[in-house]
Amino acid sequence: MVVLHIISGGEVGGSKNHLLSIVKNMDESKIKNIVICFIKGSLYEEAVKIGIDIRLIEQNKRFDLSILKDIQKICIREKVDIINCHGGRANFIGYFLMKKYAAKYVTTIHSDYKDDYRGNFYKTLIYSNINRFVLRSFNYYITVSEDFKGMLIKRGFNKEKIFVVYNGIDFNKPIPELNRDDIIRKYNIPFSSHYVTMVARLHPVKGHKVFLKACSLVLKSFKDVVFILVGDGNIKEELIQYAKELGIFDKIIFAGFQKPDEFIYISDFTVLASYSESFPLSILESALYKKTVISTDVGGISKLIEDRVNGYLIKIGDYETLSMKILSLLNDKEESQNYGNKLYYKASQNFSIEKLCNKYEEIYLSMINGGL
Repeated sequence: MVVLHIISGGEVGGSKNHLLSIVKNMDESKIKNIVICFIKGSLYEEAVKIGIDIRLIEQNKRFDLSILKDIQKICIREKVDIINCHGGRANFIGYFLMKKYAAKYVTTIHSDYKDDYRGNFYKTLIYSNINRFVLRSFNYYITVSEDFKGMLIKRGFNKEKIFVVYNGIDFNKPIPELNRDDIIRKYNIPFSSHYVTMVARLHPVKGHKVFLKACSLVLKSFKDVVFILVGDGNIKEELIQYAKELGIFDKIIFAGFQKPDEFIYISDFTVLASYSESFPLSILESALYKKTVISTDVGGISKLIEDRVNGYLIKIGDYETLSMKILSLLNDKEESQNYGNKLYYKASQNFSIEKLCNKYEEIYLSMINGGL
């Protein structure tokens, strides 16, 4: 069986890592995976580095359909059985490819398409509505949480055609030896006894202002802590200005786009303040390092994080409760470590890379064999 994955290539977060994980770890004796991307970015470079069969077909602009001919040629030459799109730009191309090449078409939905351009009226009006339209044409849908499946059903999608595959990571890979002081010097981070990190692209849907407001409350009574934002995006300057207005800019590190491992390693715990999520890889990355997570109770996060069992769950936008939970963990190292150990155990048992790949293989095989 041959599966062709289509993705824009500009992704830097969860969808990129999700795709690379399944293609790298899937059983090649059962399924041949090919990836097509339109942008020569970090996804393309990482895929080449780890030996993934990835083809770069660059677009002149977002709605450039001239690339369809090249994609069609690859489909014919490779005898592609299934085309799996990832993201709105890929869905748009997939919609037109359906008219040129017969295959089973499935899209993996990594986010709520209504929130993809939150804060940008023009892009929401154009891109989100285009994505909403083309999505209706797909044969099948894969969501990365039960919540997202429910969201699609409420919007009129056929529940029999929607399947859930939670994110997973490799809990068996050796964790590199890291040194706290070396990391602090490497990134020029001010020395502190405590660090708290948030890993998320700088986008309104991720709730960074909620996090910064909570930080300002924490710092009124707990001074020996530095907060780190790992991620990049178009609201960086806005967030810098907000941190200055709150009077906490000297306690906030804007680390930019980085691999999160080192920042998670030096942190006491991590925070996620999103307004909307599916099942973010960042909570699994924290679990890998046995770091507990304080998160908003959105998407499928509660499938892993149980409030007051292996972490904390808070309501959307509740910066006051968030600040109290941060203070609680800063003041109780034993509780933080206990939650982190429990989080690791649950994640490693239920959200492994093996489970992720097995589920994809099961869905693909059923599509071909007529079981779905």
